[in-house]
Amino acid sequence: MKLLKFTLPLLLFTFILTQVNTAQDNNAMIKGYVFNPDNQPAAFSTVILLNTDSVFMKGGLSQTDGLFILEKISPGDYLIMVRNVEFETYISAPITITKNETKVLDNIKLQTKVNGLDEVVVTGTKAMVEVRPDKMVFNISSSVNATGNNGLELLSKAPGVLVDFDKNIILQGKSGVQIYINGRPSRLSGTDLTNMLEGMRSENIESIEIISNPSSKYDAEGTGGIINIVLKKNTRTGFSGNATAGYSKGNFGRSSIGTSLNYSGEKINLYSSLNASDNTWQTDFDQSTLRELYKIDMLSFAANNRKGYTASGGFDYQLNKQNIISFDAQVLINNRNNELRSITTVSDLQGIIPAEVLKANTIDDNPSNNYNFNLHYGLTPDRNSKLSVDLSAGSYSSSKDTYQPNNYYSLDSGIFLRSINNQYNANTDISLMSAVLDYETKIKSVTLSTGAKYSYISTGNNLAFYNIINDSLNYDPNLSNNFSYLEKIAAAYVILNTNLGEKVSLNAGLRVENTSSLGTLVSDIPTNDNIVPRNYTSFFPNVSMSYDDKNNNMLSISIGRRITRPNYQDLNPFESKSSELSSWKGNPFLNPNYITNYQLSYSYKRKLVISNTYSVTHDFFAMIVEAVGDKSNIIIPRNMQKVINNGLSVSYPLKVSKWWEFSTFLIYNYESYYGKLETTVIDLSANILNFRMQNTIRLPLGITSELTGYYQSPWIWRGSVNIKAYYGLNFGIKKNFFKDRLQVQVSGNDILNTNSVFYFKSNYGGQDLNGNVRFDNHRYGFNLTWQFGNQKAKVGRRNKSAIDEEMRRISD
Repeated sequence: MKLLKFTLPLLLFTFILTQVNTAQDNNAMIKGYVFNPDNQPAAFSTVILLNTDSVFMKGGLSQTDGLFILEKISPGDYLIMVRNVEFETYISAPITITKNETKVLDNIKLQTKVNGLDEVVVTGTKAMVEVRPDKMVFNISSSVNATGNNGLELLSKAPGVLVDFDKNIILQGKSGVQIYINGRPSRLSGTDLTNMLEGMRSENIESIEIISNPSSKYDAEGTGGIINIVLKKNTRTGFSGNATAGYSKGNFGRSSIGTSLNYSGEKINLYSSLNASDNTWQTDFDQSTLRELYKIDMLSFAANNRKGYTASGGFDYQLNKQNIISFDAQVLINNRNNELRSITTVSDLQGIIPAEVLKANTIDDNPSNNYNFNLHYGLTPDRNSKLSVDLSAGSYSSSKDTYQPNNYYSLDSGIFLRSINNQYNANTDISLMSAVLDYETKIKSVTLSTGAKYSYISTGNNLAFYNIINDSLNYDPNLSNNFSYLEKIAAAYVILNTNLGEKVSLNAGLRVENTSSLGTLVSDIPTNDNIVPRNYTSFFPNVSMSYDDKNNNMLSISIGRRITRPNYQDLNPFESKSSELSSWKGNPFLNPNYITNYQLSYSYKRKLVISNTYSVTHDFFAMIVEAVGDKSNIIIPRNMQKVINNGLSVSYPLKVSKWWEFSTFLIYNYESYYGKLETTVIDLSANILNFRMQNTIRLPLGITSELTGYYQSPWIWRGSVNIKAYYGLNFGIKKNFFKDRLQVQVSGNDILNTNSVFYFKSNYGGQDLNGNVRFDNHRYGFNLTWQFGNQKAKVGRRNKSAIDEEMRRISD
C-alpha cells in the first residue's frame, strides 16, 4: 500500500508536467496536398504521422482539393504516410519539425498500384516486444534465442512472466494465470496444462500476448490475468510451406523436426503443421528437513523424457463480403517417461533409534492425448456491427503407471533392513465443450458489446494402488478410489465503450457467471467428503478510463474483479506417493479465490510505459508441506486468507542506432501472504525485483544477434517458501541464405550457468526446510528452417493490424 501512495502521485505529477510541456511545445503543424497520377486531387486519402520508429502519432483525411493539415505537433523527426486503396502507399523522407513551426510540404503525387503479384515482394520485421494500451505482445518469430524451446519455456522468457519449480505460471507477481490458445481458453490446468505446453514447439508459435487486466468480454477465470498463445497461420498466396529441424544440448539432448503446408486462394485459406520432438531434462532436489525428533536429508535425481507429436490445421472460407466460416483443430500426443531416484537419510536427534537410509525409485510411464476443435462463424452486416459464434470441443486423457520400490538400510553398517514396494495406476479423462456468442454494434460514438457463453467440463480420475508382497500385486482399498468432477459455467456480459470528448474514453463492463459443480469420490473406504456440490453466482465488473492526447501522452486507470477456480487435480483427495516418506494429496474443499485489481498506467510517445498495480486476493491457493507423524510429510493445497500484491512496472524500447536496439523491463512487487492453515500460521512478505534487458544487434553480412540479460531477486514459492536471487544471460544468432529461404539460428541459454540451481528455505508447522533444486538450463542449440513455395505476402483478406484502432479514429 505504501508503494501505491508514492507511485500514484508520482505518475500524476509526471503526467501534469508533460502536459504543461506539451501545451507549450505542440503548436507546430504540417500542411500539404495529395494528388493522383493524373495530377487530380486525391480526396479522402488517409494521412498518417509516424515517428522515426514507425509508431503512429496522429492522422487525418485529405479534403476534396487534396489538402491535409496535421496540427498540435511536438518538435521532433517524423515520417508522413499516405494511404489510398486505389494507389500505392506513399512514405516520405524524414521531416524535422521545430517549436511552433508551420511546415508546408511539396505536393505528394501518388503512384499507380501494381497489380501483378509476381512483381511485388512485401517484407517487414516486427518488434520483438510490442507494448499496446491493452496488452503486451512478445513476438516469438522476431526473437533469435526463442528457437528450440517448448511452449512453457517460451513463457518463462516473456517479460513479467515467471514459471516456478512446480511449473506454475506467475504474471507480474500474481498466480492464477489463464492460458488461451488462439483467443480461446485452454481449460486445462496443473499437470495437464504443463503436458500441453511442453508439447508445443517455438517453431509453431507466432506470438505470446500478455493481458494483465482483461475486459469483461473475456472469461473471469484467472486472477493473474490472461496469456494468449497465438499459433502461426498462413500469410502467403498460393502454395507455401517450410521444414524445420532443431537440436540443443545441456546435460541431456533435445531435438525436434517439423513441417507446415499452406494454401491460400481468393476465398479459401488452408493451413497445417506437423511437429515431432524428443526431449530429456532433469529436476534434482537436495533437501534437509529438521523436525522435533528427526532430521531428514533427501537427495533426489529425476531424469524425464517426453516424445511428443503435434498436428494442427484448419481453414478459413469467405462465403461473401459479410460472412466467413472457419474451422481449426489441434492434436497433441505425448509419451512421457520419468525416473526419480532418491536417497533419504533419517536421523533420530535423541540418538535412541539407529539412523536409516531409504533408497527409493519412482518409475513412471505417462502417455497423454489432447484434442481440440473449434468452428467459427463471423457475420459483418455493415461497418458498424459484427457478430460471431464459436463452438468448441476438446478432450484430454492420460494414464500413469508407476512402480515404486522402497528399500531401507542401516546408515552405519549398510545392512539391508526391509523393503516396502508398491505400484499404482492413475487414469484421467477430461471432456470440454463450450459455445460462445459475441455481438458488437456502434451507434455514433458509442460501441456496445454483449455476449454469452456456456461451458461444460467433465473429468474422471481413477486410482488403483497395489502393495507388492512376495512379487505379487495386492490391491490396497485404503489408497484407491474413483473421483469424478462435473462443472457447468453459464456467463453473460455487456460492455459500453464511448468517448467523453476528443481525448477521453470510457470502457465499462459487467460479466456475470454462474458455476455449478459436483465432485464425487467413490472408494471402498467410507469418507466424510465423498460428495462436494457447489452452486454460486458471481459478478465481475471492469471499468477503465483513458486519456490520449493523440500525440505524446496516454494515461489510463482501471479496476476489475476476477476469479480462479481450483484445478481438477487439486480437488481429487487421493494420495500420490513419491516415496514412503513423501506424498501429494488433493483437497476437495478448496474454495475458488477472488481478486480485485487496480491499475494505473502512463505511456509517453507509445514507448515508455509505467504501470502501478495493486491487488488483493482472498482464498489464495497455497501448496503446503505438512508434517505427518514423526518422519513423513505431505504436500496439500489449502486456501490462504489473503495475499496482497503491489507492483510497479516500467518498460522502454530504444533504437540506439541502425544496428542496435533494446527493450528494458523492470518490475517491482511487494507481496504479502497471510493465512491460518490448520495449526499453522503463515505471515510472509517480500520486496521482489525482476529486471530484463533484450538487445537486438545487427552485425555485418546480414547476421542478426540477440543478447538478453535478466535478474530475479528473492521471491516466495508456493506462498510459503523463500527462494534466493538468481540471474542469467541468453544469446542467439541468425543468418539467412539462398535468398532468405534457408534460415540458420544458433542459441545459448543460461550461458553463464547461473540459472540452473535455485536455493530455498522455509520454517513453519514444526518443520525447518533448506535445500536446492537443479534444472538443465545451461544449454546450446541450433535450428534450421527451409522455406519453399510462394513466399510473397498475401494482399487480400488480412488480420487486424496494430494501427486499426488509430485508423478507425481517423475515419470517425
